[in-house]
Amino acid sequence: MSATGSRIGKGAAPMPVALRLTLWTAFAALWASGCLWLALHLGLEKQTEFGPVPNPWEAPVMRIHGWLAVLGVFLLGWIAGNHVLDRWTARRNRNSGLMLAGAAALIVVSGYALYYTTDRLQSAAAVVHEVLGAAAILLGLLHWVRRA
Repeated sequence: MSATGSRIGKGAAPMPVALRLTLWTAFAALWASGCLWLALHLGLEKQTEFGPVPNPWEAPVMRIHGWLAVLGVFLLGWIAGNHVLDRWTARRNRNSGLMLAGAAALIVVSGYALYYTTDRLQSAAAVVHEVLGAAAILLGLLHWVRRA
């Protein structure tokens, strides 16, 4: 038995429904806030007599996304420490789980890089973060649908 009380390996207990709903809700809110910010940033600039300026909603949406990101990093740590380790020997969903974990790691690293780098590295981090962030929901759904 693991620390969470589930059996390790092929007989691992499924993730409790309440926990699964918490994860999906938190990550869906994180994804939606990121996509909303991207739409505001790329397509909904405010036009002024001096040219385009950022949409006034960009900053509040980015703050919400940042707060949700802290929760997301915490939840990713929990998943890596419990869910992944408990189920690693079962091999079921291992490939989709590795893709999801790898994408999540790149999203986290690129998100930090957006704050702590400049110039070309920051531009590259932005592309990685935006593309993988937008696609993350597909990877999550692939992993969840394949669980059966």
